[in-house]
Amino acid sequence: MGHMHGGHRDRLRHRFEAEGLASFEPHEVRELLLYYSIPQRDTNPLAHELIAKFGSLDRVLDAEIPALTEVEGVGYNTAVLIRLARELFQYYAKSRYDGHIFIDNCEHMGEYMCSRIGMLDREVFAAAAFDAARREIAFDILSEGFVSQTEVQLRKIAEFAILKKADMIVIAHNHVSGGPMPSQADRDATREICDCMGRIGVKVIDHIVTAGDRYFSFAMNDIMPN
Repeated sequence: MGHMHGGHRDRLRHRFEAEGLASFEPHEVRELLLYYSIPQRDTNPLAHELIAKFGSLDRVLDAEIPALTEVEGVGYNTAVLIRLARELFQYYAKSRYDGHIFIDNCEHMGEYMCSRIGMLDREVFAAAAFDAARREIAFDILSEGFVSQTEVQLRKIAEFAILKKADMIVIAHNHVSGGPMPSQADRDATREICDCMGRIGVKVIDHIVTAGDRYFSFAMNDIMPN
């Protein structure tokens, strides 16, 4: 049994080396991570147990260390490793783009939003705030879902823009399945958001829709409402 697990571990490691995580299922990502704190036993049941408790991979990574250790089989080292994975990703994204996010570059903005929300397995709505010098001053995930609650989005994004003293913003949401092509509902919601932000003197420069590491930029495709 140990040899079989070892072979499975080696296959996953070699796949990761060759392809990265692009072809991995969420439970395989969890398994691969757990290998490095649980060397001697099959991590597949534990990977599924974590999902059963928290609901999705990103919620596992978001969980606090005490909550993680409540799951049978998750020791302190494993909980720290899981938490570290999330923190490392955020640190990497911030380090890679810190001081380099300028909203006149749609490609950088698309890649940035993919790094922030593209890989989440729940749909979220996010915004980045920029100052008059076109530098990012804040990023936040404002809510889950996008077009289902446009009125809620309008209030949250206005509060975000005012609180951060934004001169301009970029909004983004992710598609969990399928590609990044926006729906008609996405376009209609974008128009409402642009109108609302215009009334408080904040310009919406772009709307990025992500799907994994792919993205669609409203600005790049000349469909941002005026």
